[in-house]
Amino acid sequence: MYRVLFVCTGNTCRSPMAEALFRRKLEEQGVSNIEVRSAGVAAVDGSPASHGALEALRQRQIQGDKHRSQMFTEELGQWADLILTMTSSHKILLGDRFPQYLDKMFTLKEFVGDSDHDISDPFGGNQSVYEDAAQQIERAVSKLVEMMKQG
Repeated sequence: MYRVLFVCTGNTCRSPMAEALFRRKLEEQGVSNIEVRSAGVAAVDGSPASHGALEALRQRQIQGDKHRSQMFTEELGQWADLILTMTSSHKILLGDRFPQYLDKMFTLKEFVGDSDHDISDPFGGNQSVYEDAAQQIERAVSKLVEMMKQG
């Protein structure tokens, strides 16, 4: 089993969307040997996904109501084979706190070859801001699934 961990700030917007969208793409492609989770660098454990993130997922017929936020921990870092952050600043912060995981840590967009490495935080924005973030994540996780299928 290969394990992928998505990381953002509070684990209520971008990383839960990435987790859910990636999981959906894996299912659609019949890929069953990959586990996925998400976490935040400044998460309050147990918070639900934001309304905007849930709505962006609902627009794609994905339920995210069961998501509960969690803080990135050393145990999660050990669990993950690949750690994908939403921004370069998340990657730097985690790398400073957990340098032992630097070799498996990338921004999502960096890992799939996009030149712009950051996905802006939609928190507090209107639904179109969440939709923009969801579209960026969706494009990146689609590339990620193709990369995983190719090995």
